[in-house]
Amino acid sequence: MKRIILILGFVLSSNTLLTQNPKCDCAIVYDNLIEKLEDNYIGLAQLRILNKDKEYEKRKIEYKNKVSKINSANCAKYLQQFLSFFEDGHLFTFELPKYSENETKQFREKIKEDVISTNSILNTLEYEKKMIEKNGLDGIIGQWTDGKSKFAIIKDEGYYKAYIISSTIETVEPGELKAIYKSTDNGFEGTYYSYGYSPRYVEGNIYKEGTLLVFTGANYWGKIGDNSVREISMIHNEDTRLPVIQKLDNTNTLFSIPSFMADYQKFNQIILDNLELLKNTTNLIIDIRGNVGGNAIYFSFLDAYATQSMQSTQGLVLASEQTKIYFERFTKNSHEIYNPVVERIKTNIGQIINGPKYPIREFEPFESNIKNVAILTDNGCMSAAESFIIHSKKASTKVKTFGKPTDGVIDYTSVNSIKLNSGDQNIYFGYPTSTLNKDVFEEGYNKTGIIPDVPIKDNVKDKIQFIIDYYKNK
Repeated sequence: MKRIILILGFVLSSNTLLTQNPKCDCAIVYDNLIEKLEDNYIGLAQLRILNKDKEYEKRKIEYKNKVSKINSANCAKYLQQFLSFFEDGHLFTFELPKYSENETKQFREKIKEDVISTNSILNTLEYEKKMIEKNGLDGIIGQWTDGKSKFAIIKDEGYYKAYIISSTIETVEPGELKAIYKSTDNGFEGTYYSYGYSPRYVEGNIYKEGTLLVFTGANYWGKIGDNSVREISMIHNEDTRLPVIQKLDNTNTLFSIPSFMADYQKFNQIILDNLELLKNTTNLIIDIRGNVGGNAIYFSFLDAYATQSMQSTQGLVLASEQTKIYFERFTKNSHEIYNPVVERIKTNIGQIINGPKYPIREFEPFESNIKNVAILTDNGCMSAAESFIIHSKKASTKVKTFGKPTDGVIDYTSVNSIKLNSGDQNIYFGYPTSTLNKDVFEEGYNKTGIIPDVPIKDNVKDKIQFIIDYYKNK
């Protein structure tokens, strides 16, 4: 996908039932984006140093010539298409439009007017669920949950439509439209309605053997179905972003982590509740398929299998005023790491400089019987999920990766967001402030993703069992 989908956004699709009044001039927003991009994005600065920016300059003119025809509802999407040139998932636009009470009321009333009986939805689903799709969204037709509600996704007139079947939200009525998508080359895009009935433009994809639906806004929907399917049995019923830990047998424990955007306290509590199980397993299988990233909350359990210190690391930064403001936020709690960067930025605006130097990380002694750590990946693994793999391997000789290559959204990291001149459309520009290390431009992960140590072919139905058998035969 090459675009991390943890941010919130909104653009009304052509199939959306309501329109909005113009909120911004996209030509003005485009010019503002170009200014912020060229001032702040280190990836472009590196291209210019190597005299490899000619294609970018051509694209800039091409999009400039077209932008006057783009209305406010499609502006953020247009800007995102422009930024896709860099194939950097940490470089993006998103928007948080400001709606009036009257607009929100209209959205809600239209949804309520078009409620469909759940029997009709489920009958359609029963008819469609065995259909073979001719695109990459095999398996999206079916029942799903976000922990608060249950949804049925059916296909209607070329669109995938998600309807609410039941919900714990009192204001929500069964049969309401929750989202409408159309397939794209990289997954799907469309309109998602919040529980407050505000529409948002979303992108997303289906991962983890067709059991995890992930889209803009850190929204995770888990498949409802046969619990004998291992991936379905590992979906947390109350919050699909939370991990699930399960003893498989006396030797193997499965630790499913669908997201690093989960609530930290709840995430940690699940680990504490299962600490004895984790400590006493021989093979710890950590399933991060479909994990598009989040925060480095994985450090809460890394010491359970660490065998060595993590060495000091340092990347690069493009010195700019906005990036200076970004790092100044962290100086209060980590002055010795971030203040030197702030000082270097002040005297080197426009130059590429050394970024934060992260110190050696020591791990507390931890008694455990873990001999092997298997991290299972797919192309839904991005950002913090890829960082987790890198840190795990640096911290432990017990770690081996299995599955498919990750998506490659890690070479440029530590994202900052800037509001563009977009009026009530509230369009933001997100860019990475740093590189993972000093060699990413030549030797980075973004082009290939992180290649697994042990690839697992797509036709292997039970990839967890594959890992169990791998260690059994060692």
